[in-house]
Amino acid sequence: MVKQLVEGLKAKLYADRGYISHELKARLKEQDIDLTTYHRKNMQAVQLSKEDEYYLKQRNKIETLFSLLKGKYNLVTSNARSVESYLAGIYASLCAYQLTHRNKPTIQSMDSLA
Repeated sequence: MVKQLVEGLKAKLYADRGYISHELKARLKEQDIDLTTYHRKNMQAVQLSKEDEYYLKQRNKIETLFSLLKGKYNLVTSNARSVESYLAGIYASLCAYQLTHRNKPTIQSMDSLA
């Protein structure tokens, strides 16, 4: 599935520890995609650049937000029968989040910090 999602892209891919596999990294490298993850506890530590470390932390904020949207705002428990209904459910979840949270996490690019 990952192969289909990134076909034709040239980029860095920041992923979960669950995606660490030499086979997957090699296949993505053939497509000019760099797979960057934190290391697992049973693996030798790899030194990450400041940029990679920063973007992995930003990724964690996004994962936390998705978890909140799924748990509190029923993002996944939608019984949509059409694409429009599915997108309306996502929109409703995001609107509910916007209306109820004052201290939202912000995600900035590395360039805006310089």
